[in-house]
Amino acid sequence: MSLKLPDKGQWAFIGLVMCLVTYYTGSVAVYFLNGKTPLYIWKNFDSMLLWRIITESNIRTDIRLTAIPSLLSGMVSSLIVPAFIIWQLNKTDVALYGDAKFASDNDLRKSKLLKWEKENDTDILVGAYKGKYLWYTAPDFVSLGAGTRAGKGAAIGIPNLLVRKHSLIALDPKQELWKITSKVREKLLGNKVFLLDPFNSKTHQFNPLFYIDLKAESGAKDLLKLIEILFPSYGLTGAEAHFNNLAGQYWTGLAKLLHFFINYDPSWLSEFGLKPVFSIGSVVDLYSNIDRELILSKREDLEGTKGLDENALYHLRDALTKIREYHETEDEQRSSIDGSFRKKMSLFYLPTVRKCTDGNDFDLRQLRREDITVYVGVNAEDMSLAYDFLNLFFNFVVEVTLRENPDFDPTLKHDCLMFLDEFPSIGYMPIIKKGSGYIAGFKLKLLTIYQNISQLNEIYGVEGAKTLMSAHPCRIIYAVSEEDDAKKISEKLGYITTKSTGSSKTSGRSTSKSSSESEAQRALVLPQELGTLDFKEEFIILKGENPVKAEKALYFLDPYFMDRLMMVSPKLTELTASLNKTKKVLGVKGLKYPSKEKMLSVGELESEVLL
Repeated sequence: MSLKLPDKGQWAFIGLVMCLVTYYTGSVAVYFLNGKTPLYIWKNFDSMLLWRIITESNIRTDIRLTAIPSLLSGMVSSLIVPAFIIWQLNKTDVALYGDAKFASDNDLRKSKLLKWEKENDTDILVGAYKGKYLWYTAPDFVSLGAGTRAGKGAAIGIPNLLVRKHSLIALDPKQELWKITSKVREKLLGNKVFLLDPFNSKTHQFNPLFYIDLKAESGAKDLLKLIEILFPSYGLTGAEAHFNNLAGQYWTGLAKLLHFFINYDPSWLSEFGLKPVFSIGSVVDLYSNIDRELILSKREDLEGTKGLDENALYHLRDALTKIREYHETEDEQRSSIDGSFRKKMSLFYLPTVRKCTDGNDFDLRQLRREDITVYVGVNAEDMSLAYDFLNLFFNFVVEVTLRENPDFDPTLKHDCLMFLDEFPSIGYMPIIKKGSGYIAGFKLKLLTIYQNISQLNEIYGVEGAKTLMSAHPCRIIYAVSEEDDAKKISEKLGYITTKSTGSSKTSGRSTSKSSSESEAQRALVLPQELGTLDFKEEFIILKGENPVKAEKALYFLDPYFMDRLMMVSPKLTELTASLNKTKKVLGVKGLKYPSKEKMLSVGELESEVLL
């Protein structure tokens, strides 16, 4: 940056001021050089004394000579004037329209939210910068806005799953994460790995009712929370909301009655063709097979069952009351209740969904105690059916997590990360929207991925989407195709103040030139620049810190990630060695690696726990 100097007019003014400063400073100095005290000078100062010493002939020579050092001292003092004015011309003014800037190397070293280092196995990998990686360390949520085929799996999903040591739940729409990372997480990172695919017989099992113990004091409350997930009222109004609520109440009664049959009077199970399994599928079977008149006629016998304590009797009576209320409803209204019931339970008539939810292979309560990875791998062709299941599972994960506070339980020592690719496909998650301010305090982190903000607006409303996004202090931005999103992100990145100079010339009797300087506002990154962002580039927006212009952490470009895959796959190691015509492939930079399709065809990267 060049030094800005005064123009001719300013130099003329500076010269005049310097002359005045020189003379008046010398006028004071001459008194001191002639032995006068400050008090004497204060009482007898005469600004014309120096002039008389210089010009009058009757002044003694020794006194006249003191004028020289006096003027020299004045000249030295006058140098302050141009120095001050040049400093004023070059000092940084407060930017009128903003002074946004990208984080520098020094900013990243001092950052309280990011670690800038090569290796890390506990924090969230969010990007790459100058040969090292950026890891988000705060106990908050991270979001990624990215369109289709933007590299979110290769730059965020797969890299995080290859290095993160502790528990993780991944929404895996194409089962790509499972097929590439599950063996690494199992063999190298020591995780227990599970694949949840409710539309495939080859699946692990998750039973929500496994986490509800009606014998415990919290049982009724936990069941009520499950009902709010299964029969949500969001978006419903009028009669639809009314019958949805009644269907939820009837479901509650059936679930409590099923619990009674299994634990206190199993003879009723065979009466209605039920399995001794406390699951949603069994509740649906009871709905289909129950003889309500028979049950209601046996109320006294049921309440007299041996072994019932006060709590069990309460739940039985509540169940019978809800069944009676449903039974006594007029046929037309009951038909509407049945419609709401079957609509919400339609998924649980499918055999594969029944199998998936009748048992329980992993315990959500252990996610912060042990290292567990659950892949929710619903294939693309099943996504239209999977909405209710995904909504149930992820809402329930959060609900179960919030039951135990790590502040009061030292055994809850690890964070659990929920990697939510295609987050809008889960649907409305009130527990995240309402609890975003405190969920992170329960050692549950979210990495939510969406294509554009309009998806969130459609589900949560404009204000609800703003609330949701405000809970994500770290936002990763890839190339943006939506114009509205680009404008909002550009605004979020901030503005800078630009300066421009202009000159004008006037002519007439005399010609004169003048110059002017003006300031204007410009976005740090223009909306159109966001749309043309290079595939490898990204922006990271942080709360309270400068945004970062970074690169994607593409796993297939770095041995830090690829070595892990080769360590669990001898065939992939052979392919890489053959491709590069060398035997040494581990820890070597600059290698070419097989394509993703070839890696998947090898078949050695997928865990064998389901075989």
